[in-house]
Amino acid sequence: MRRGACSCGAPERDLWRAPYRPATFLAVTSIPVGASPVGLAFIPNGDLYVTNSASSNVSTIDTATNTVIGAPIPVGLQPIALAVAPNNKVYVTNIASADGSAIQFPPTLTGINPAQGLIAGGTVVTITGTNLTGASVGIGGNPATGVTVNATGTQLTAITPPGAAGPVDVTVTTPGGSATLMNGFTYVLPVHVTSLTATPALTKLFPPHVYFPFLTATLTDQVTGLPVPNQPILFKAGSNVLGIANTDAQGVARVNETLTLTLILLNHGYEVSFAGAVTPTAILSPSGAGAPVIAP
Repeated sequence: MRRGACSCGAPERDLWRAPYRPATFLAVTSIPVGASPVGLAFIPNGDLYVTNSASSNVSTIDTATNTVIGAPIPVGLQPIALAVAPNNKVYVTNIASADGSAIQFPPTLTGINPAQGLIAGGTVVTITGTNLTGASVGIGGNPATGVTVNATGTQLTAITPPGAAGPVDVTVTTPGGSATLMNGFTYVLPVHVTSLTATPALTKLFPPHVYFPFLTATLTDQVTGLPVPNQPILFKAGSNVLGIANTDAQGVARVNETLTLTLILLNHGYEVSFAGAVTPTAILSPSGAGAPVIAP
């Protein structure tokens, strides 16, 4: 009987002639970690943490690239199991040292709201990110107050300290590290309404004569109630400029009316105006006033 023939009545099969088909093998990537890796745990961003029992540390693996991130993190002796809390802290059990380790990773920041507030401070801001548990906050290099962090470590609230006008950095520091929003917050000046008052022109109509040689105007900050010094005040009679004078320490500006009496009489008085200004502490709004002619 020929090799491969079957006497059982089954069809002849030349199995020895069948072509060789190699087995299919999976590609395996070797990721070097510490000695005697045991436990594994994922955190929400997809990173994988590995306990290395013999080297008493924990390795972090980027699962997108299958590479180890940074240096191993020292923990207790012979770490075995680990678990991830809702705030992204990683907790490790260490058999040989009979204790546990808590690992907190550096914070990340995604935004701040509102992104501006007054230079006096006191603005309540909300900062979002990850790994914010245990955070302190610096704004423009000064510590914020009233810092509270939610249970998952993804959001905190804080109260801004006083600062100078302009953009400043916002830095969040935790036991795991720090992160900064460059120019994340802008201090702005408050707007103060001003008022301007003018004294009547004291004159005698026939013959024309002035009883007081100066026209005066007083500029006041309505928010603070204080006089505003060193600001220019424009004096006009109709379309005629009578003069421009700066306010003194009492907020009073003075212009001589002796040479402009005729213009004042023709226009039945005069007007004063303040164009507004930006000072180191506030934005002063424009204001104006008019004053009549009075013949005592």
